[in-house]
Amino acid sequence: MPSWSRNWGCGCCMLALETRASPGHTPGCVTFVLNDHSMAFTGDALLIRGCGRTDFQQGCAKTLYHSVHEKIFTLPGDCLIYPAHDYRGLTVSTVEEERTLNPRLTLSCEEFVKVMDNLNLPKPKQIDFAVPANLRCGVQTPPS
Repeated sequence: MPSWSRNWGCGCCMLALETRASPGHTPGCVTFVLNDHSMAFTGDALLIRGCGRTDFQQGCAKTLYHSVHEKIFTLPGDCLIYPAHDYRGLTVSTVEEERTLNPRLTLSCEEFVKVMDNLNLPKPKQIDFAVPANLRCGVQTPPS
């Protein structure tokens, strides 16, 4: 997926938001980065001290590892990271914190893939409904 940006602002402080493909959790994952590299919105690719699971919806642990290391961890260390969600109520981290403290993404690629392939997480309750809808861009089939 190519990167693109959208500019907005009042003229005195033009802002742009760059879209960086960061697949791995799913093939369509993206990270939005502010043009001054002060913050990034990482979706489910990079979470605070974690990352999105890669065991469904065309996920790939090796792809996720490379996405995070090449598209997110290359940002400045003080860049604020805002994930899509956090199960512990955390809302923000930094690139440097995740580069050094993320227990999964500080591993080698081979170790990361092994960990992700052996998480043995339960199947999400709505996955059989959500994945087909996601693949149809969220369009639901009305009940018969």
